[in-house]
Amino acid sequence: MKMCKNFIMAYILFVYAQVFAQEQASVFITAGQSNADGRETIEFMPSYLKNGYKYLHFANVTSASDGRFSEFNFGKRFAFSDVTNYFIEKALENDFYVIKCAYGGTSITPGATYGHLPVWYAGKDWISVNQAYRGNIDEGKSLTLALTEGFRDCANVTLSKLPQGYDVKAIMWHQGESDRRKAGDYYRNFKDMICFMREQIYSVTGDEKDKTLPFIFGTVPHGSKQYSARVEEAQLRVAKELSNVYAINLKDVSLRSDALHFDGLGTEYVGKLMFNKLVELGLVEGKVVKVEKPHVSSVTDNIKIDAERQWYFNTKWDDKTSVELQEDNTWVEFKSMGYRFEKPLASWQELKHNGKKVKETEGLFFKCPTANRIILKPNKYLCLYSDNISMIVPKVSAGQTIAITTKSAKGMRGLTSDSMEYLELVNGGVPAEGKVTNVWKVKDEVKEPVDLSFHPLGGGIYIYSIEITLANI
Repeated sequence: MKMCKNFIMAYILFVYAQVFAQEQASVFITAGQSNADGRETIEFMPSYLKNGYKYLHFANVTSASDGRFSEFNFGKRFAFSDVTNYFIEKALENDFYVIKCAYGGTSITPGATYGHLPVWYAGKDWISVNQAYRGNIDEGKSLTLALTEGFRDCANVTLSKLPQGYDVKAIMWHQGESDRRKAGDYYRNFKDMICFMREQIYSVTGDEKDKTLPFIFGTVPHGSKQYSARVEEAQLRVAKELSNVYAINLKDVSLRSDALHFDGLGTEYVGKLMFNKLVELGLVEGKVVKVEKPHVSSVTDNIKIDAERQWYFNTKWDDKTSVELQEDNTWVEFKSMGYRFEKPLASWQELKHNGKKVKETEGLFFKCPTANRIILKPNKYLCLYSDNISMIVPKVSAGQTIAITTKSAKGMRGLTSDSMEYLELVNGGVPAEGKVTNVWKVKDEVKEPVDLSFHPLGGGIYIYSIEITLANI
């Protein structure tokens, strides 16, 4: 009898030892708007996803939450998180848990998009009097609460019952397109939302590290028709100021024909980058996967250019240009400032009048989601009258310098580049009141000619000249 008792006790101790020896179950959260939800059809998803998952437990808490996880099944579309989850599964070879909350077209700032959509806003006063979105906008508007309360349900019903316990690894996020009309509010609202999510998750787990739970986000591709440089600047500022917030540069991710959503190759590319960031941060034990950036067709692909080029807007223009601008009703005379282009430019284009390229700006490409933001004043300047305009100077090579002389239209404004991974700033490039010659040099390690993108910083800016020369500094 004594031997039997000893055997039972030993067995119990063995079972407990096995339980405590197990690593805690990993939990990952994915959230955002349409590119987080996934918009590419499964026809274009990687073949390795077609067999599904063995260890993934999935809960979508966007519009309903019962705290339970289920097997994941693909519908008509796939998302970057599906790729990330595949590589997590390969690395862990053990059960893991994914919570998702994503809704297309949604903003962080109330009023930035359609009124019938929920929002991610987490301002203290607002969120205290609103409810979680649960499929009916009249009953609840908050997606942030949908996520955090959904997480609480999952923890209470399922995760807390796991014998090995659980560990929340990270929030993976993609959003920002729908805040472009209220980009000035994005910095504070993005920061508040991250802090609120962390606070609420910590209130459930009690784990000190969750006070600074890793938050990984991708920026909005510059080719998106809803890209906003101000939103991106706000995101990067938050990543610098908050600990454990990490930005993944998605500026040149390939998009579907709608110029808004990741295509199949782009979706896979983002998913792999997200996984590699998890590995880099030690949140998943495994090896990084090979990543090849899909080629994004550019309007400048077939351009042949000289090494040295100049555009002088403050010298004598062709007389025909003024006549053409007057006769083209898409260019409207705007007070004493010049001729203002009346239409948005959803994709990169050269400026035209009456179907012909404007001679003085030929070779430069512009994109602007709203009308009335590009102004030409013959013999004086090119004016970019808002910070949501982008300008491409194409095919500049290693060692060359680009000098752009500007003046603020009002107050402290300037010109900055979206292509700083290729550039060294030599002079300017920050807000100023007077005339400034901004100078950048293309880094010597850049192997092939690159398109350089620029946009106003702080508001309207006059551009008097652009010069590309061989390096002499």
